[in-house]
Amino acid sequence: MADITNPEAIRFVNEVIRPMCEEARKLDVNRNALSTAWFSGINLIIGNSAGDAIADGRENEGVSRLTAADVTNAVSQLLGISLNSEIIQKPCVRMLPE
Repeated sequence: MADITNPEAIRFVNEVIRPMCEEARKLDVNRNALSTAWFSGINLIIGNSAGDAIADGRENEGVSRLTAADVTNAVSQLLGISLNSEIIQKPCVRMLPE
C-alpha cells in the first residue's frame, strides 16, 4: 500500500472529509435522539394535518409558521438519512460535544 503524500489530497482529507464526518456523526446522534422523542408520543400530539399550525408565535421574528404536516415531513426526511456509523466514525478526530 502506497502512502499518499500529495499536499492537496492531505488538505482535502483534513479540511473537508474529517470535519464533514464529524458533522455527520453528530447528525446521527441527534437523529437518534429525534427518533426517540418523536416515537415517545410527540408524533401523536403533533399529528400530520396540513390544517393544524404550530403556534409558536415566531412570525414576528421572520420565522415561517409550520403546520403539523410540515413537521412530520421534516421528521420523515431526517429519519430517512442513512449513515454507516463505522465508516463515518473512522475519520473523526474530535470527541462528540456533550
